[in-house]
Amino acid sequence: MRRYFSALVLALLAATAVAVPAQAHAELKSSNPASGAALDAPPQQVELTFSDVISLPDGPAITITGPDGATWPVTQAAAVDRTITAKVDAGAAKAGAHTLAWQAKADDGDTISGTFTFTMNVAAQTSSATPASSVAVSAPVSGTPPSATPSPESGGVPVWVWILVALAVVVGAVLLARRRQA
Repeated sequence: MRRYFSALVLALLAATAVAVPAQAHAELKSSNPASGAALDAPPQQVELTFSDVISLPDGPAITITGPDGATWPVTQAAAVDRTITAKVDAGAAKAGAHTLAWQAKADDGDTISGTFTFTMNVAAQTSSATPASSVAVSAPVSGTPPSATPSPESGGVPVWVWILVALAVVVGAVLLARRRQA
């Protein structure tokens, strides 16, 4: 019995050691405009703040799509430490829901991505005079970034937890079968 318990402990430690490094990606912590924000004036700049150091991806870092399917021109994207900033042409803003898709390169070289929406209450004015005080202030985004592609963790429980549960069930079934045979 002691031998089986030792095997279970070693199996659980091995599963944890393999699964934990996969959880080390940077996550989107806050954004300006914030996820779900309702803006009275279009932003002049987008700012994304992450939980870890990031860099610009090989493709576009930020894409904003309006309710009509048109994308906003995004220029001067830069990554500094944990933040990506980019200038946007607010003249492309229309009233309605906008989708902001982002990509960043994590410190380990993997590309992470996600999307969120914000709403423009009114369309952009043709005049370039927009009061700075009308732009929404950055607000926290949920702890896990929404992703355009499903991830193994999209169910809310990390994959490594399910691996540990499965291992415990298998080892428990083997121990129960052995015990009944004895």
